[in-house]
Amino acid sequence: MSQKKSNQQKKPKSEIKLAEERFQSCVVKRNNHNDEARTLRDERNALHDQRGKIMEEIMKHREEMKSNTSAKAKHQNVRNTAQEKAKQLISIKQQKRGNKKGGKSLTDTVQALHSEILNLERRRETTEMPISKEREVMEKLGILRRSLGEQESELATQEHLNLEVSELDAEIDSEFSKANDEHSEVIVLAKLNKKIYKKVSNLMKEASHLSTEADKKHKEFVNVRKKADNQHSKAMEMLEALKSHRKTANEERQARWKVVKDHRKNIKDELYNPKKLETAADDALQQLMSGGKINL
Repeated sequence: MSQKKSNQQKKPKSEIKLAEERFQSCVVKRNNHNDEARTLRDERNALHDQRGKIMEEIMKHREEMKSNTSAKAKHQNVRNTAQEKAKQLISIKQQKRGNKKGGKSLTDTVQALHSEILNLERRRETTEMPISKEREVMEKLGILRRSLGEQESELATQEHLNLEVSELDAEIDSEFSKANDEHSEVIVLAKLNKKIYKKVSNLMKEASHLSTEADKKHKEFVNVRKKADNQHSKAMEMLEALKSHRKTANEERQARWKVVKDHRKNIKDELYNPKKLETAADDALQQLMSGGKINL
């Protein structure tokens, strides 16, 4: 009994059973690879989504930098214009100063001329002198008065120039102050952009790292998908082989069933043939009539 059971256990598997096992094995491997591929795809997509959010943040920072750069350029233009205007005013101031004579000496000259004219007039009015001498004094007074007029005119011009130079100094100071204020804004915006640029650089490194990791996941995904496709191809081959084996087995089973069916038909024909039954009945009746026995 034990030996019979052992022989049954060692009975070789049919081709259909082997084909079914191979097919199921390929299907299981394919499904496992597909599950792994889906996981890798989801991880890859998550990395892409994360990188996309970082890139959006980078673009916002870049827009902010662009706006700051535009504002900085405007401040630079205003600063440069103010500096250039101040330089032009300084040049004008230097020209005006170049046209000046010594302010104090010119005033002294005018005062000296006034004193000398007064002295001569008093002398002419209080001192008796010959006509020739009086004529000489009058000529000298005429010369002094003309000189005084020229010096007073020049002094008035000089005082006007002094006033203009003073006004220029105030305007120059105003332009330089404006230029300094604008330059301070330029520095603030430059520092702000430098800070943003550092932040963008760090975000770019992070985005690059995420891209690298996503590429790795994609390569793994492609490799696993290839394995899944390979197992699917094998599974389809096994399925075709299984169908072929099942078809062959079915044809063999139908052939055997036909043999059995034909055999049963032959037996039925032999047992239930009416002519043979009638002949057998006649023979039995003859035996009974002759006193014999009937063997059923």
